Amino acid sequence: MALHCLVSPGGSPGVTTTALGLALTWPSEVLLAECDPMGRRVLPGFMADRLRESAGAGLLGLAMAAESGPDVRLPLEDYVVPIPGADSAALLHGVRDPRHGVRLGPLWGRLAEVLASRPGDVIADLGRIGGRDTPDALLRSAQSVVMVLKPTLTQVDVAGPRLDALKDLVGDRAAVGLCLLMDGPYSAAEVERVLGTPVMAELPCSPADAQVLSDGARPRRTFRTSLLLRSFTCLGRRLRATAVASSTDIGSESGAVLSGAGAGAGARGDR
Repeated sequence: MALHCLVSPGGSPGVTTTALGLALTWPSEVLLAECDPMGRRVLPGFMADRLRESAGAGLLGLAMAAESGPDVRLPLEDYVVPIPGADSAALLHGVRDPRHGVRLGPLWGRLAEVLASRPGDVIADLGRIGGRDTPDALLRSAQSVVMVLKPTLTQVDVAGPRLDALKDLVGDRAAVGLCLLMDGPYSAAEVERVLGTPVMAELPCSPADAQVLSDGARPRRTFRTSLLLRSFTCLGRRLRATAVASSTDIGSESGAVLSGAGAGAGARGDR
């Protein structure tokens, strides 16, 4: 199992869309966990007209189960539902009401332990980081953390201090990289240089395809072979490579994987 956390510096850059795209293109068993204290997006968006069964209580139900006591094992699978259109992807949907986010704080440490013992990989959407409600326990347990942002001055400016705090938090335990939604004036090389963090992928600005994931729009016939989906596949390949390097305890090689990813090969070359 490997835990990959996706985060945002703020400003709605497309973290949930990226997390869902990764889950739909992941080649093996994967769980998409919506762990953003500010609310869920997948259930009322992509899965609104696709879900054929009850979604259950999701993350909030799991948090309520955790309140039964610290010695009670969390029944994670009771709150997980399959993602339609994906053979081996499941969803733990997040809270609907941000006011319920205060109940999630005691859950994060125990959830990290349960995710570590679950078969397959986990993609966790943590939303915006930097506030008091950031799920730090999940970040500390991650093999990789990817910040999704647009290459704009405002996004890069707000990302800087959050990346510094993130790197202090995870240390050498996790590889930290960037995923750029190419809807801004700056290049990946410029963003890498300013933020001192490698770019793992560049996602094309493709509103029609992105709306399938974000809002449940009807996909075009070319959706499955679109550049956006192929870019998610490339990003997933890098995340899995990072996890493999981490599992073999080769810290220096793990950093090399990310550095190579941002050097111009892969997602940029595949495009």
